[in-house]
Amino acid sequence: MVQIIFLHLFQYGGIHKAIYLKDNPSAAFIVDFMWCLSRTPVDVFVMISGYFLITSKSDIHSALQRCKKPYEGMLCYSLIIGIIFFIIMPELFIPAEVIKTLLPFFSRTWYFLDNYIIILLISPFLDKMLVALSKKEYLFFAGIVFLVMSVWSTLGKIDVISDVVNTSKVTDNYYGKSLGGFLMMYIIGGYIHLHIKDDHISVFKKRMCYLLLFFGMCILDFTLYSIFPEYKKVYGMFNNPLVIIESVVLILFFRSLTFSSNVINTLASTTLGVYIIHEHPYIRKWLWATFNMQNPSFYQNLSYIPLSVLVCLAVFSGCSLIELIRMKLFTIFTEHRQRKKVKQ
Repeated sequence: MVQIIFLHLFQYGGIHKAIYLKDNPSAAFIVDFMWCLSRTPVDVFVMISGYFLITSKSDIHSALQRCKKPYEGMLCYSLIIGIIFFIIMPELFIPAEVIKTLLPFFSRTWYFLDNYIIILLISPFLDKMLVALSKKEYLFFAGIVFLVMSVWSTLGKIDVISDVVNTSKVTDNYYGKSLGGFLMMYIIGGYIHLHIKDDHISVFKKRMCYLLLFFGMCILDFTLYSIFPEYKKVYGMFNNPLVIIESVVLILFFRSLTFSSNVINTLASTTLGVYIIHEHPYIRKWLWATFNMQNPSFYQNLSYIPLSVLVCLAVFSGCSLIELIRMKLFTIFTEHRQRKKVKQ
């Protein structure tokens, strides 16, 4: 989630624009590479969902229950943020904006959550199909999906190649951000859980291999971007094959770690809320106007690096605290309702 915040700081907070306006090649190189290292969080999140849900034996009821948590967060923050901004900025109080506030799912206020909830809804049916496949059948199926939704889609967006390899009216996954891209990531996550076994390699060696492969893919992606102008369109796309491989090896790296932390678990429970809060269109505009890093003086030395990290941590911490408060209030309200039902 911190990486996602950095991507938004890069896009909306003016870092990318500032380094090129100042014509600072060293700053441009560092920030671009930091951006390259942060391309995997969305893929990883969806793959993790497939990884854990594939063996959950869920049904329609459990799928609806899983959807309840993200949808409650969507609706709650959409209403609260909407009301606050309607009061502060009355010009926003128009029918279209009111309807978007009341129906955040259908108005695509948060594309990620829309796709994620749809995945949760269809996961019971998808899981039954995937678990029933043999390893060979699963690999073949995942290979077809990867070839179409990742390799073919990526090649089709490179100018020099797109004249020959074309995906128009075949796949339209908007750089991996659409439902098709999410389904591919979910399927890959399920395959990792069911069929990737590496117990014959020592824990240390496999961790190092995964880590080296991750950085190797990032460097390759960055090198292609730096050398070939035609590659810029697909550089770091969520469904870019290199980014998919980076995401897979990160999951494999962390899968081999064994630790327990209440702090991490607590923070992890707030990550969707952090995303919802800071990516709401109203908040996003205000937030990155406040944490604006377009000032060229930031890039006269390397101080912009720790400054960027501090901004990301500040946004994460603030949103995480707000989400903890919301979850606590929801828990109190739920417990109160249950006690009331018992008394009745």
